Amino acid sequence: MAEFDWHKCRFLESSENLKPLVHARVGRTPSTSIAREIAACLQQGRQFYEAATSSPLEIRPLQLFYGMVGFAKALVVARRLSSLSTLRHAHGLSDISAANCRIAELRVKIGEAGTFQEFNDVVADLTRLCYYGASTRPLALYLPSSKSDRLCGLEMSLQDVLSRIPGLQSLYRVTFGEDAHTASFQLYNDVTNTAGWKVRIDDSELFHDRESLRTIVGRWRTRFPFLHTWSVVSAQHAWGYSVILFENIEHGGLDELGEDYLVGEGDSYEVHLPPERRAARFDFSERLSPVGGGYYSGASPYAISPANGYYLSEFSLHYLALFLLSSLVRYRPQTWVHAISRTAISEAAPDDKALSLVELFLDVNSSAVPQMIVTALNPYEDRYA
Repeated sequence: MAEFDWHKCRFLESSENLKPLVHARVGRTPSTSIAREIAACLQQGRQFYEAATSSPLEIRPLQLFYGMVGFAKALVVARRLSSLSTLRHAHGLSDISAANCRIAELRVKIGEAGTFQEFNDVVADLTRLCYYGASTRPLALYLPSSKSDRLCGLEMSLQDVLSRIPGLQSLYRVTFGEDAHTASFQLYNDVTNTAGWKVRIDDSELFHDRESLRTIVGRWRTRFPFLHTWSVVSAQHAWGYSVILFENIEHGGLDELGEDYLVGEGDSYEVHLPPERRAARFDFSERLSPVGGGYYSGASPYAISPANGYYLSEFSLHYLALFLLSSLVRYRPQTWVHAISRTAISEAAPDDKALSLVELFLDVNSSAVPQMIVTALNPYEDRYA
């Protein structure tokens, strides 16, 4: 992910620049005092993020967390036009990690109210899928993620959280030897039928027959339940991947991969559905789950698996991960420093397995969160507005 241009944030730190932009976003112009509060939070968030770029790893998570809290408050005040004084002075999260647990096992519990809940309720409504419509016009489909009242009591480990953050999936897989709970996919219109939409997934495992293809499709549908309602229409090998296409066609419970419909062999299959099935299309926008990637310029959307049945915004996941890491830095510095040292001593086994993944997350966060904040506040920075 490209390094973020901080001039875009500095532009918003002027209350006069900010007022018309907030009006364009929410339909109301903030008062001067509210605009100044937003600008102050943006400035504080930027300064923490900029300081983190040159800070040692020992303290970087803490600075990024404080930066994200500043940005979170700015976004909440800008979307609700309510003063900072109305926000709760609590994170709304608890570090419930077991004593002497490994870094990947750090555990957070979501409470009832606090900055996290205020932020989550705002970004839940901003969760979106960006795609290209007719004449390659950039469009955004808003797919709200779970609100805070549904998340109260939810517990997640740091590994659970990192597994769902877009951009970490490749390194997550080699770190833990399992698929991440996020993956990029492509959504595009069928040029021969404007009502037809296709979801394309690329899997690194090559199928070799009908049953291995069925296994791959089943694995994707388990990770990303929305695919259960989309029909498989083709599968082939390309560029070293299994490329599988799903289409917005009602399958009515029939087995698209059965011998009656799946035609082909080896590395190429086509599903021949009955004409009445081909005609039974659903509105693609009604059969998608909340996704990530909606604020990365030019990026494909990312499917994100639900946690205990709930879909969290990718930016809420960023907040949870930084909260756990900042808690680690503040209250268990010996554990964090031991991990960074990449050593083992008689009293403590090495705990650097997830370290490179954590470092990648910090890099992704340093660009993804500021980009989302600027895009959410400034419609001129949003080509999908």
